[in-house]
Amino acid sequence: MRRRKGKNRVRFFFWIVFLLVMLSAVFYVGQGWWKDTPAVDKQDQQNVQQPPAGPKEWSMAVCGDVMLGRGVATAMSQNGMFYPFEQMAPYLKSADLTFGNLESPLSLQGTPIPGKGIWLRGDPEAAAALREAGFDVLSIANNHILDYDSPALLDTIEYLREQGIDPVGAGKDLEEAVQPVIKEVNGYKFAFIAATEMADIFWDYSYPRTFEAREDRPGVQKLDPDQLVEAVAALKDDVDLIAVSLHWGTEYSDYPLDVQREVAHRLVDAGAKLVLGHHPHCLQGMEVYKDSLIAYSLGNFVFDKQRRPKCQETVLMKIFFKDLKIKKAEVTPVMITDAQPRPADKADGERILQKLQKLCSELDTQFTVEDNKGMITIVEGGSNE
Repeated sequence: MRRRKGKNRVRFFFWIVFLLVMLSAVFYVGQGWWKDTPAVDKQDQQNVQQPPAGPKEWSMAVCGDVMLGRGVATAMSQNGMFYPFEQMAPYLKSADLTFGNLESPLSLQGTPIPGKGIWLRGDPEAAAALREAGFDVLSIANNHILDYDSPALLDTIEYLREQGIDPVGAGKDLEEAVQPVIKEVNGYKFAFIAATEMADIFWDYSYPRTFEAREDRPGVQKLDPDQLVEAVAALKDDVDLIAVSLHWGTEYSDYPLDVQREVAHRLVDAGAKLVLGHHPHCLQGMEVYKDSLIAYSLGNFVFDKQRRPKCQETVLMKIFFKDLKIKKAEVTPVMITDAQPRPADKADGERILQKLQKLCSELDTQFTVEDNKGMITIVEGGSNE
């Protein structure tokens, strides 16, 4: 009897051990099978679960004339080089890309162009202030950049580049003057072209030096509509976006000329996404044309006192993109006081924005006003609502 019980115990333990071995084998075989197959399945699962990349949203800030000579230079010598930008730098730096028009050379060299009557020149140290304010690209294609002749122009180009700012629209010769500046933003290539219609003017027959660049002479790019249209068309396959900066129009006029509208439309038809104008010293209307934005004159931005009150009224425009499309432009009203642009108070802001609203409506563009801001919203198809 005891011997039978002993045998039963042995059998019992045998089967327990056998079951444990079998379970272990199944577990390890199962583990091996699980590890071998899902290397592909896990990857597939990750690919399925990973959401597609959304549109890239980014912004660009633009302003009008930045003049750092004359009364502004005096204010800077008294209050520091950064004085003109103290109030508006946060707005300028809040964008991914910032652009303006530098209306004065930065140099200690050169002699005034004979007969011109108005000569503007800023301190070279102002280049660092421009960088600190947030500027990335500056047009230098205008009717003051050569006020102190070639040496001052060449100095300006050098000082800006030393600060990491790209000048566009002028150069040591024609080849450099017509060269676009290309910036990369969020993986997109954004090209800038700049020209001025005042390039072929001279002021004294004793020194008939125009501002236009030549093969062997420093200067600016001339605003030749046919050549600019060709340049935009040739560039559009190599970049993602194109902005054309034009120093043009009638001083102190609130309205662009019909020929300006025709040129702007031709540039957009050729592939430009933005046309940015300046020179009149006051604001003109903005127009939406074929999903693109045209600002005929952005007025002054940094400037000293002028006789007409409207020359002290300006804006900072911030353009919002989704991928390569302009979704909206936000307009902040600005007043220039004591050579310094500042955000406009409610009363001044309402006056500036209401005026712009009227000017835009005359260009068939809807401009809405709310909370001391203006807004242009762009929808596909070329209209804005």
